[in-house]
Amino acid sequence: MKTPITLLTGVFVGVGVFIGGCDTSGPTDATSGPTDDLTFTFDFDSGSHGFVAGFADYPPAREEDFDLTSGHGALPAPLALRSGLFISGLNASADLFMFFKGPIDGLQPGRYEATVSLEIATDVPAGCVGVGGPPGEGVTVKGGATEVEPLPALEGSWLRMNIDVGIQANSGKQAVVLGDVANSRRCEESPRWEMKSYEGRSISAPVSVSSDGRAWLLFGTDSGFEGRTGVYFTRVTVSFEPT
Repeated sequence: MKTPITLLTGVFVGVGVFIGGCDTSGPTDATSGPTDDLTFTFDFDSGSHGFVAGFADYPPAREEDFDLTSGHGALPAPLALRSGLFISGLNASADLFMFFKGPIDGLQPGRYEATVSLEIATDVPAGCVGVGGPPGEGVTVKGGATEVEPLPALEGSWLRMNIDVGIQANSGKQAVVLGDVANSRRCEESPRWEMKSYEGRSISAPVSVSSDGRAWLLFGTDSGFEGRTGVYFTRVTVSFEPT
């Protein structure tokens, strides 16, 4: 996959213990342990914090057709003073799932209800028409949490997620629909990058944390629009409540 933007290492801006990427032996950037309400916030203005990108719902033999890219970098004007995690792909399968994931450590063993909220930057106007669906309203933003690492797994000749993230505009057991990528501008207006926030929503399935104290956070887009989608993720918050 193409990665034209270099992944950077940032300072953790949140609460809790976070181990970057998939390497469980790596250093932590945490400043303290979890608070009583078990809320973890990651601001990607200063770096990627070890979150890594993934792609699913496409045949890997045709990967070049999807032009998959990801990384960390400055937002386009007029938001260039901020940075975020960028992900982009050409939806040639009519159902492309693009996401970032990262492990969160320091939880006590038990079952939790998880709530995720997000902030993104998007230049996609509302009210447009596209193949398979609108480029704004037809691309769903999702957030999720699970006790197992979210991974694309080969099923026949396609890569599918190993957890239930739902299909396009539908939530799954481990991921909930937060909204879409359309911003406040209309299709007849010229595109302009804007910030967009999504209120927290709870994942339907509880997260069962084992003795290792780890859960996984993921967020991304699920596209029915058969064209290119590119967004920046600038902040994510996840809260765990014991059940």
